[in-house]
Amino acid sequence: MSIKRFAISLLKYGALAVGLTLTAGISALTTMRVILRSQEVKVPALVGKRVPEAGGVAAAHRLLLRVDGRRNDPKVPADRIVAQEPAPGSTLKRQRSIRVWVSLGPRRLTVPAVEGESIRTGRISLEQAQVPVGRVVEVNDGTEEGTILIQDPPPGDTETLDAAGAVMLVSLGPGSSDFVMPDLIGRSAAAVLDTLGRVGLKVTEVRYRSYPGVAPGTVLRQQPPAGFKVGRRTSVSLEVSRVE
Repeated sequence: MSIKRFAISLLKYGALAVGLTLTAGISALTTMRVILRSQEVKVPALVGKRVPEAGGVAAAHRLLLRVDGRRNDPKVPADRIVAQEPAPGSTLKRQRSIRVWVSLGPRRLTVPAVEGESIRTGRISLEQAQVPVGRVVEVNDGTEEGTILIQDPPPGDTETLDAAGAVMLVSLGPGSSDFVMPDLIGRSAAAVLDTLGRVGLKVTEVRYRSYPGVAPGTVLRQQPPAGFKVGRRTSVSLEVSRVE
C-alpha cells in the first residue's frame, strides 16, 4: 500500500472514530437528561394541612418534610401549615425536603385597662402591651380634657383585633367653645389680641408690614378668615400695619 492510500485510510478511520465518539457523547448526554428528569417531581400543596397529613403527601411524591419553625397567623388555625418552600407546582429532586412553617394560630394579646387614664399614659400602656393604637375620637365631656372615656377592645385577653388597632374615646373637657370667626380686618390689633385671649383663642403669629394710608397697629389680614368655625385649639395669625 502506498503512503498516499495509507494516509487516506487513516483519515477515513479517524473521521469515523470522531463521529462515533460524538454520537456516544450525545447519547450519554441525552440519557443523563432523561435520568435527571425522571428524578424530578412536582411539589405538592401542603398549606392548610396538619404535619402528619403533609408528611404522607410528601412521601407519596417521594419527598421529605422538614418543619422549619412555628409562627402566629390570624387566618390559619394552630397546628396547620402556614407556608412552604418550594412553592406548590415547582419541581424538586426525589428525596429532597420541602420546608414548612406551622401556625400557632392568632396571637393572643392582653389588652390593658386604660379607661380613666390620660391619653398619653394610655398610649404608653397599649404600646408596652404590643397593642397597636388606632383612632382617637374626641368628644365634649364633663371629665378633664385628655381623659380616656371608652376603649375598644375592652381590657382582657383577645385573639381578634381590628387591623386599624385599638380605638379610644377621649374627652375634650366640659362644654364647647366653638364659634364663628369675626371679621378683624381694620380693627385695632391691641383690642383684637385682648378679645381673642379672653375667649381662649391662641394667636400663634403676628406679622408687621408697612401699608400706606393705614394707621399703625391696624389688622390688615387674618387667618382663619371671617366666617370660619374656630375653637380653643385653633391657631390664629394676624398681619398688622406698623409705624414707618
